[in-house]
Amino acid sequence: MRSTLRVFAMVSGVFASVIAVIVDALYSFFHVLGRISGITNDPSHFWWGLFVALIGFVGSLLSISSPVLAAVLMLVAGVAFFWVVGWWAIFASLFFFIGAALVILDRGRATTTTTTGATGL
Repeated sequence: MRSTLRVFAMVSGVFASVIAVIVDALYSFFHVLGRISGITNDPSHFWWGLFVALIGFVGSLLSISSPVLAAVLMLVAGVAFFWVVGWWAIFASLFFFIGAALVILDRGRATTTTTTGATGL
C-alpha cells in the first residue's frame, strides 16, 4: 500500500509543473513585447523553461515508484526554474520543493511499513 504523502507529493509536483508552464509562457510573452519595443533578450528561455517543467513533471510522476529519483528531479526543477525566469519561479518552485520534501519524508515510512508487514506472513 502506497502512502498518501507520496500521492500528495505527486499532486504538488503536477500542480507545480502546470504553474511553471503558465509562468514560463507569460514571461516569454512579456519579453516578446519588450523585444518589439526595442529591449533585447534571449528568446530561447521559453524552451528551457518548458524543459525544466517537464523534468519536474516526470519527477512528480516517479514519486510513487522511485522516491529518491523523484525528489532529486523535483529539487533540480525547482532550482533550475529560477535560472530560467528569475524570481517569478517562486510560484512554481515552492510546490516542487514541497513535493520533494513530502517524498523524502515518506521514503522512510513506506519502507518500514512494507518490511514489518512482510514478516507476519
